[in-house]
Formats: sequence, C-alpha cells, structure tokens
Amino acid sequence: MESEPSISTAATAGLIPSGDIGFLGRDLDREERGTVLDDLYFEDDRRVPYLYRYAALMVFSAGIASLGLMNDSAAVVIGAMLVAPLMTPIMAFASAVIQTWSKRAFESFAIVATGAFLGIAVGWLTSLIIPRIGPDTPLPEQVLARTSPNLADLGIALLAGAAGAYVTVRTEAGSALPGVGIAVALVPPLATVGITLGAGRSELALGALLLFITNFAAITLAAGLMFAFAGFVPPRERFKQRALGVTVTAVLVLAVAIPLGFNSFYKIERSEAEVVVVRAVRDWDPALEVQKVVLDDKTDPLTVLVVVSGTSMEANVNDLANEIVRVTDEAIELQLLFEPVTIVTATP
Repeated sequence: MESEPSISTAATAGLIPSGDIGFLGRDLDREERGTVLDDLYFEDDRRVPYLYRYAALMVFSAGIASLGLMNDSAAVVIGAMLVAPLMTPIMAFASAVIQTWSKRAFESFAIVATGAFLGIAVGWLTSLIIPRIGPDTPLPEQVLARTSPNLADLGIALLAGAAGAYVTVRTEAGSALPGVGIAVALVPPLATVGITLGAGRSELALGALLLFITNFAAITLAAGLMFAFAGFVPPRERFKQRALGVTVTAVLVLAVAIPLGFNSFYKIERSEAEVVVVRAVRDWDPALEVQKVVLDDKTDPLTVLVVVSGTSMEANVNDLANEIVRVTDEAIELQLLFEPVTIVTATP
C-alpha cells in the first residue's frame, strides 16, 4: 500500500505525473490533480473550518428534508438535496479507495458516517417535535417512496456516482453537479430513517437505511472507476494494486442488490395486481373512473382499497369483491370509496 502524499506535494512534485489521453479524455496534469485533491480533502488548518461547515449544512439539509417529507412536499425535499454536503466526502472516499490511501479512506468514511448520524438524528428529533406520523397514521408519499428501494435506485446511484466523479475531475462540467445531487438524493433517506424511527415504524426505517447504503456503495464503486478512467488516477497506478478496494466495494454493491431485487420483484408483482383490480372495476361498472388502488398485504386477508369517482354507483359491491377474488385468487377485504361527481350545465 502506497504512502499518501500531501496535497501540495502531489500537485507540485513528480508523485502525480501528467499523462497522455485517458479512457474518457486526457489525463490530468499535476496542477489539475492538485486542484481536485484540494477540493476533495480538507487537511491541516483547513480541516476544522470544513467540519464546522459540513456539520451545519448537514443539520440544515436534514431539517429541510424532514419538514418536506412530513409535509409531503417534493419541492422542499429537492431543496434539501441541493443543500446537502454528503457528495464531497463520498467522492473523497471513492478517490482514496481507488488509490488505496487507507488514512484518507478512513477519514472520509468517518465524515460520511458522522453526517449520516446527524441526518438520522435530525429526522428523529423532527418527528418528536412535530408528531404528524405515528405507528397507526398514514404516511406521506414522500416518506413511503424512500422506504422500499429497488434495482432502479441502484442504477440511479451508479450513474450519479459516475457523473459526480466525472464532474469532479472535469471541472469545466461543474454546472452539472447540482443535478447529480438531486438525482442521488442522499439526505432524504437519512431523514426518513429518523422520522420512521421516531414514529415507531422500524421496518420502514430499515428500508430507508438500505436506500442510503445502496447509494453510498454504488456511488463509491462507480466514482472510483470513473476517477481511474477519466484520467485522475495516474496511468501507472490505474490497474495495479487496486483490485482489493474495487472488489470490496463491488461485493457490497452486489450484497445490497439482493434485497433490492426482491423489492423490485414485489413492486412488479403488486403493479400487475393493481392493473388486474382496475380492469375488474371497469368491467364491473364502466361508468366509474378509478382514481386509486392500494393493496396492503400486511393484513390478513389482503386489504384492497379502491377509490372511484362518477355521477352515480348502482352496481352491487359484493359482485366486485367476488370478481377481484376470482382474478387475484386471493382472499381479500374490499374497501370501496366512492367520490360523487356533480355535473352542472349552464345555459347562457
């Protein structure tokens, strides 16, 4: 394992030589590599001021995310993503892993872990101060959306990690960095963990925590490889003695991919069941418009909530329940909510 040169040494000495053309563009020269290292690692007298700023931004972003989640406001949650400072230490961790800089890898991981703890703590405190969510209360869609990650979330994190590393190396593309932060959404899952823990919904907290771990692992893997391919890691170091860090990260990504695969299969299965229910409702009464279908398999029998709207509802609800049982081949409890629509005709 190589020693870790200081940022100033790396930028000015021959420890980071300039290279030729990399896989995704030319290799960075000494000055450019020094600039990237300076953006990733806050060392010596820069460390304490950076940590203060980092902690403050984590508290602010987690607070914004928590309130946005509890108010079911997507716009507020997006704002929290823009304030979140987590992407920089994760990029630093990925860079350290791909270059086998153990000290910097440990320090960057500690910064990420501290930020994650702050995010969860702020979400938990928010749920206690504003107790809108409890063990038996309905959950906002923005909260639920972060409690059941799937393979699509893994794909998003991989692409976002690659994009984040590319933007870090190619500073001329820096305008894309806010978009990367929004796409990967690092802080909202942490706030969701805290909110659901405060509400006594530990099973949902585990799902949100899995989403954050998925993001962290996938970003680390994709960003580390991108740092190498985009010309940040010196050519002589690109494929030598890097297998361990990449392999460990890849194994972690594969490990989280297993529960994500189960969640993806479950969502596909539930989506197909919802389509079947919608078709059954339309066959039962074509005059009604289906607004919403929710299947809750945590109950026994399966609870099927159907929200319909129309000018009138005259068909027998028991007939609909029997039809749903027939097409789903499951025992169900049907809850039908009818929203009447009044048509007013005016003649001038």
